[in-house]
Amino acid sequence: MESNKIHAARSMFHVAGFTIVEILVVVGIIGLFLGLSIPQLRSFGQGAKLQNTGKEVVAALRLAQSKTLASEGALQYGVYFNVPGQYILFEGTSYATRNVGNDVIVVLEKTVEVSSVALGGGNEVVFSRLTGQASAQGSITFRLVKDISSTKVVSVLLSGAIQEGSVTSPLDGGRVVDSRHVEVVYQGRDIDTVNESVSLLFPGITFSFPVAGNMMEGEIFWEGDVVSESETQHIKVHTLLLNDPLQGTIFSLHRDRDKNTKSLQVELTGDATGNLISYDGAGVIIQGTSIYAGAPEIQ
Repeated sequence: MESNKIHAARSMFHVAGFTIVEILVVVGIIGLFLGLSIPQLRSFGQGAKLQNTGKEVVAALRLAQSKTLASEGALQYGVYFNVPGQYILFEGTSYATRNVGNDVIVVLEKTVEVSSVALGGGNEVVFSRLTGQASAQGSITFRLVKDISSTKVVSVLLSGAIQEGSVTSPLDGGRVVDSRHVEVVYQGRDIDTVNESVSLLFPGITFSFPVAGNMMEGEIFWEGDVVSESETQHIKVHTLLLNDPLQGTIFSLHRDRDKNTKSLQVELTGDATGNLISYDGAGVIIQGTSIYAGAPEIQ
């Protein structure tokens, strides 16, 4: 009888072949692993939200760019970054003069914040209607609120390129300047868009196109080929602003040195004071002789 009682007592401490002590040890180990893994899982989740924020911001910038290029309402679109909690997709040439009623406000996750904005000294990027180029170059940095060492960078280049991660611009001293894209401010004289033409003077040939027949969304736009001394030259001429009361006209000229071998002068038929800009055969830029033409800026 006594042995039966001992056997019954022992059975109380066994469950399906395990002692209670063994079960408690297993439960303790599981609890330890859970205690260690939950913070890691939480950190992983916040890191995923940070990565998603970068992708969403890239998508918002590209949306503003595509809406501008599509000339929706002949308007421009941009994105404004408000430190620390949100960013705004807006309609207009600047955030200050935007159509407030069409703002699209995106609030960041509570675990993510904007830590810094470096966009040419401002907080916004606006895109050009004809080229999709950005008004400012720089980056926006996001970080986790509870772990400021975890960051995500989105970069914007003047060319309109948008990407995740930092972009280091090469120093001018190591850059080959090929005059591929140049902007020239033309100020102090309005261009006659009805009667005036733009002339391209190559060796042996002068090619002119009328402004009136080459307008797009209120801006001058022409691109084409001209044969000079049996060699085809490819040029693109357009304006970013035209006869603006404050800023005048901003010309954008594309002359790829890989495709152009001849010297070139660009003139406006209504400007008797000189040319807008000129190039030698190697693509070296010479400032225009017109009193209205500013110094060329390589983009």
